[in-house]
This record gives sequence, structure tokens and C-alpha cells, in this order.
Amino acid sequence: MGMNSACFERCTPILAVLSLLFLAGCGGDLKRARESYRVGDYPRALRLFESELDKHPGSFEARYGYAVVLQEVSLKKKALGQDDEKDWSEVVRAYEICARLGDSGTISENYAISLFHLANKLYLAEKFDPALEYLETARRVDPKNKYVLNLAGIVQYSLGKYQDAQETFEYLIAEDPGFVSAYLNLGNVLWESGNEDAALVTWKQALTVSPDNQAVIKRIESALQKIAGS
Repeated sequence: MGMNSACFERCTPILAVLSLLFLAGCGGDLKRARESYRVGDYPRALRLFESELDKHPGSFEARYGYAVVLQEVSLKKKALGQDDEKDWSEVVRAYEICARLGDSGTISENYAISLFHLANKLYLAEKFDPALEYLETARRVDPKNKYVLNLAGIVQYSLGKYQDAQETFEYLIAEDPGFVSAYLNLGNVLWESGNEDAALVTWKQALTVSPDNQAVIKRIESALQKIAGS
């Protein structure tokens, strides 16, 4: 039985807007970059942030603004199915520099989202080891991000690390008892580990969260059929 990814398709646009609010009142290129971002002129915003970075390479504000715009561009491309591993690598690199220059807590949510998207691209290309490395970084940056945790469990499962995957999904359920994908995936791990009864219990728990969830119902029906035919 395959994993249920429940992928995070895009970050909340408001999040990116909030990320730039601290630039209000800045002069010169930073102010023009912020205004360009606000009206959706992302190429100009990137050029203006780059211009500011040419003059002040250590500016956290310019680095962070540049990273946020890069992320927004990648998310726009993702919505069209046009993003790739290189796009997200550039975003992650931009946030890595930010994390060295300022308070990483300020950028944690956006940084974790970018790491998630890069890891997801690697996972889809079956590059499981590097995907897991980025997800481990994302977990350090934003330990309770449910999309990062869910994908981390999926990648661990794909690598045959069933115990690690089980612990990840159990932790995710403890943090967010309403996240149905975690129950589905934990059940899959238990099933593949030979714990059929525990898998069924887990999937039935998912129905207490989402009683009409067809994915869960089909998992249970398929499992019961296999048990009956064995």
C-alpha cells in the first residue's frame, strides 16, 4: 500500500506578505523592492533586492526579502506545474544565508516550507537520502510543521526505516490529532511491518476524525480482503 503524501501545495500568500512588513519605512532600493513585491512585480523586486545586496551583502532585510520573493516565484511556478528542483534549491540557499545573518526564528516557517518543497521534488525523483537530509533540517527549523513531518515519515518508509517512520507519524498524530494522512501512513507502516491488527486499529481511528473519508475506508476494505484471503 502506498503512502499518502497530502502535499502542501503552496504557502499562505499572507505569510509572504507578513515576511516583508518589517521593511516598511526603509529607503532606496529596499523600499522600491517592497513596493514592487506588493504589486506583484516579482522580477523587478528581485532586481532591486539584488541591487541592495550588491551594496550591502550582509543586509538581513535584503536577504530575507530576496528569499521571500524567490519563494513566491517558485510557488507561482508550482501552481502551473512548472517548478523544478533547481527553483527550490535557490530558495533554500537564500534562506540558509538568512539564517546565518539573523534570528532564524524569524524566518523559520518560510524556510521550512522551502525545504519541504525541495525535499518533495527529490522524493518524487526517488532521491530519498538527500530528501531526508533536507527534511531533517526542516524539522530542526520548524519542529511541528505537519507537512514536513508527514513527508519525513513517507521518505523514511521509502528507505525501509519503518521504526523511524512509525515514530515520526506517531509524533505527528500527537501534535495534530486531526491530520488524517498521518493515520493512513502510520497504518501503512504498521501493515508493512507485519502489525496487521495495529494497522486496522489506526485506520479505524482515522474514521473517528473523518468518518466518510473514502481513502481510509478503502484502506480498511483492502486490508480485510487480504486478511480473509490469506
